[in-house]
Amino acid sequence: MRRASIGRGMALATAFCVTAVIHTTAANAAAQDGAPGDWSFTVGAGALYIPDYEGSDEFEVLPLPIVEVSWRDRVRLTTIGGPGLYATPFVTDGLRFDLGVRYEFGRKEDDNDALKGLGDLDVGAVGVVRLGYAVGPVDLGLVVARDITGDRKGLTATLEAEYAIDLFGGRGRLGVTSYVTWADDEYMGNTFGVTAAQAARSARRYTRYDAAAGVKDAGVAVALAYKLTDSIQAIGGVGYGRLLGDAADSPLVDREGSADQFMAQVGVSYRW
Repeated sequence: MRRASIGRGMALATAFCVTAVIHTTAANAAAQDGAPGDWSFTVGAGALYIPDYEGSDEFEVLPLPIVEVSWRDRVRLTTIGGPGLYATPFVTDGLRFDLGVRYEFGRKEDDNDALKGLGDLDVGAVGVVRLGYAVGPVDLGLVVARDITGDRKGLTATLEAEYAIDLFGGRGRLGVTSYVTWADDEYMGNTFGVTAAQAARSARRYTRYDAAAGVKDAGVAVALAYKLTDSIQAIGGVGYGRLLGDAADSPLVDREGSADQFMAQVGVSYRW
């Protein structure tokens, strides 16, 4: 059964698209053999290589715990692709509806010298809804995410298309996902804008910058999951995203960072 890649769009939205694609690919590969009973459990560990803020040209390596508890593939408590609780109230052979609440860590001004004086950008709980439609090896999806708590108070809508195939006699699964994301005024302004007060406090002496609603980014992620045994999988992937419009023109990106966003992940998981 196809698994929804519902966990896109953290404060490092482009980067965490990769974790969702990898997790989806790994989950699809693991689910092919089926799990006994109603419950399945996954544990593991990995590492994530990402920009230290959305739009940065500096990178950091973060540990990535892999933990998931799933009931009939309908309710999932997971740390991957946006730690949170997700449910699937409706699914057919082709159509799937997912919803959930995930936690996003936001952005700290100590993350990078370019952010000093801008203050922290707290996020917290984010509500997520995804509608997906599968046609053969292709999964088309629309993901809408809305901030519930925190400072960002934004909404994003992401169109995505995933193509997945089995490899190595069914032991491996390759997934390629392309996506484009639109963000509203609050998301764009709070993430990429600079207020007059922030400009006055900023270490980089920014001028005021207003970022309006529009297409925020587009990109592609490639993930591979390989079964070392029936229960153990090696997973990995890479991704590239390009910030667009007012996001790319922000001084945090154009002057201090880069519109080109690269990321990678590796990990090993055990499922029973």
